[in-house]
Amino acid sequence: MNKVYITGSSIISALGNNKKDSVKKIQEITDDNYFEYLKDNFQELKYYQIKKNFVSNEEKFYSILEEVVLKAIEDAKLSKDEAKELHIFLGSTSMSISIVEEQHLKYKKGQSSDEIKNIGYGEIGNFIENLISSKYKSTIIQTACTSSANAICHASDFIKNNKIKRALVIGFEFFNYTTYRGFQSLMLLSKSGEYKPFDINSDGLILGEACSAVILESEKKEENDFEILSSSNSFDSYSVTSSNPNGEVTLSCMEEALNKANLSIDKLTCLKAHATGSENSNLSEVVAIDKLFKKYNQKTDVVILKPYIGHTLGACGTNEIVLLCESIKNSFLPKTINFYEKYNNINFTPLLKSKEIDKATILFHFIGFGGSNTSMILSNES
Repeated sequence: MNKVYITGSSIISALGNNKKDSVKKIQEITDDNYFEYLKDNFQELKYYQIKKNFVSNEEKFYSILEEVVLKAIEDAKLSKDEAKELHIFLGSTSMSISIVEEQHLKYKKGQSSDEIKNIGYGEIGNFIENLISSKYKSTIIQTACTSSANAICHASDFIKNNKIKRALVIGFEFFNYTTYRGFQSLMLLSKSGEYKPFDINSDGLILGEACSAVILESEKKEENDFEILSSSNSFDSYSVTSSNPNGEVTLSCMEEALNKANLSIDKLTCLKAHATGSENSNLSEVVAIDKLFKKYNQKTDVVILKPYIGHTLGACGTNEIVLLCESIKNSFLPKTINFYEKYNNINFTPLLKSKEIDKATILFHFIGFGGSNTSMILSNES
């Protein structure tokens, strides 16, 4: 069975328009200046925004996709012929709804005779295929907030089993009113406008937009490339929109990833929690992690990234993997910002001070609407 490595990556988010700027910004943000960072992001709506100007949502969508894809390919040092051999996997929740909304508004204003731009999302796949002259059709994965994480798992399994040679996995989420109003109607958005995941006083989540990509190959290019050691998936049938407060399905998913990698908790550098900030999801995941630590009488650092970029839904898999792996390559484990008070009867708090580190073994966990749970273990330790 082949090994699988992340040999290239790229990201554009509220933190910055490339990996270098994003990592630098993570280091600069503290509890003291966090509200200034939020103020800089939020305009009419409380939403972590990509700071780039475009004439339309369509231009924004495809320009950012193109930039992220080409930068990831460049980062992996792939030739044009090697890029043609990439199998493409797309993971997103809202896909191109921002373009659909824009087109419908044009129609209502009498600026277009077409009420809708495209039916389905094949146009996105076609765009990437043509951009890199791919020999293969794209695979689209939509499993709510685990979409791009599951896209990585799926592509990784293909490479491990020698079914494909290399893969391009893209996670993307762009602002649209349909998604925003949907979360608003479920009363999941933070009223205070500050992100406090895993804090007992959290009052909800804050959405964000971002786009990222990773290149997966069976041989590493650089000494510090991260290997995907294992992955696991499970489904919580408790509710379509909420997790079982006992956290058992999340617990079993993390355990399975550890077992597949033949690792104990004490061998982990950290656990990257999903930590949406919504009341139910927060409590369920906190309980699951606490049970994991108590069951094996072992702990590891818990890292939370959403206060930096917002909840980027289906794209959070690639986004948070790129950000955390790149931070570690830049010799630090990011602190959790804006955390003050843990839940009752919970024996851990997230990492509150950044740590100097350049090698790591990480358990990533992601949770999605509909009960999807995804865990992955990545490592750049020899």
